[in-house]
Amino acid sequence: MKRTMLAMLCALALLAPLCAQTVGAKPDIPAGLSRAKLDNGLEVFVYEDHATPLARIQIVFRAGAAAQSADTSGAFHLLEHLALGGHRGASASAQAALLRIGAAEWGGTLGADAASYWMRLASNRVAEGLRFWAERFVKPAPIAEAALMGARAAVLEELRLRTTDPDAVFEAAVQRRLFARYPWRRDPDGAEKALLALGTEALEKLRDAYFQPANAALIVGGDVDPEATLAAIRAIFGTWESRENPWKNPLPPHPRPGVPRPTWIVYPDATVPEGLALVEARYRGPDLQSDPQASYAADLWSALVADPAGKFKKSVAKEVPKLYGRDPLSAYYVSQRDGATLSISAYFATDPALPAVERTRLFKERVRGFELTAMRGESGYYTEADYAAARARLLAARNRALETADGFVESLAFWWGSASADYFFGYPAAIARTGRAELMSFLDTYFMRNLEVVALRMNPADYERERKAFDNAGFELVTPMNAFWWQR
Repeated sequence: MKRTMLAMLCALALLAPLCAQTVGAKPDIPAGLSRAKLDNGLEVFVYEDHATPLARIQIVFRAGAAAQSADTSGAFHLLEHLALGGHRGASASAQAALLRIGAAEWGGTLGADAASYWMRLASNRVAEGLRFWAERFVKPAPIAEAALMGARAAVLEELRLRTTDPDAVFEAAVQRRLFARYPWRRDPDGAEKALLALGTEALEKLRDAYFQPANAALIVGGDVDPEATLAAIRAIFGTWESRENPWKNPLPPHPRPGVPRPTWIVYPDATVPEGLALVEARYRGPDLQSDPQASYAADLWSALVADPAGKFKKSVAKEVPKLYGRDPLSAYYVSQRDGATLSISAYFATDPALPAVERTRLFKERVRGFELTAMRGESGYYTEADYAAARARLLAARNRALETADGFVESLAFWWGSASADYFFGYPAAIARTGRAELMSFLDTYFMRNLEVVALRMNPADYERERKAFDNAGFELVTPMNAFWWQR
């Protein structure tokens, strides 16, 4: 099953703070899109594209890790397995039904902000696909104990494998520190203790609260007739009972800064070649439930600093010795409704004459203490032509993602879950109005008045040569046994 913890572009409409969409943003509604809202609150989108005789059906809920507590961590991971089957002990009905209706592909996508379920099938079988999802969500059957046991075993095995994945270990260690107050809201995979304790009653309660029409969007795209498809959706999903808004009480925000002081960690990782190291500075970014306007400036910043020939990368590469490769720097914004981040990282070649501790500190100070400060203070750091080129790159990337019906449905589903459809459609107009003033405000709030986790990832042999220096400098040692928030 496909799963992602990272994001693409966003804001949030369900929570009250996000109702303040950018004033005057003209929606970029594509040709071929029909939009409706059923009486029960279900948002419906049908996108007509006759390029191939296929269709994609996707249903998305504002759920996932953000809807969990420490005691229910992993609940939506279990529900994903239960909805789609495919694990030992599960009923074969889901898999058999998908094959029977000719689904070519299907899966679930689970993250911090949303839980999404999709399938691709022949366009003349869309009604059958709609009925498949209705059977699982409109009037779902009670969860059988045997099915839960099978799902739990599968999820626990995935969790075990995650603790042996170096990328997952590194990511968990950074997230644990940056989101220390509510770390479970960043972890859709779950915690072993909670997964073992969750029973059918608790899962059904969460399913009924979050998998309901007023907290959902249904998107169909491809070789379809909009009127016929909308009529089928109304007939199949119109009786779905709406319940109380599960988000009526907004979540308490993750603190910003995410750490009380700059935090330094080192992860000896055997998959990193000896002689090479990765350093990353990560910050709390603009959460879309509390500061959606800053997300546009964060995206613009990402596009500006990503330019390999731009001033930011050239200046850092010149001042930080022995960065590795032609384009060693990476900087980006991960937009999320609940827990956005900003990242700046680089690979460098290790050198006994240039201790890794000092190289790491130099990188952090050069990036934040000098380059971002200059970007904030120098009016000519970027020109109007630079801003225009960055906006063009953002919109070109967006357009590429929307070229196919599959891409359109998947993108809209993500943005609806992490933000809102209006934010998604209004994005081009909002980016067009974002410039230097907005960027300066963003830099001031999210870099100048923020603190970071600085993480170093290097080969164990290189780490051992400098172990004493890391200990003396106060670096926390990361291992697979202490990286995850639930490892006390």
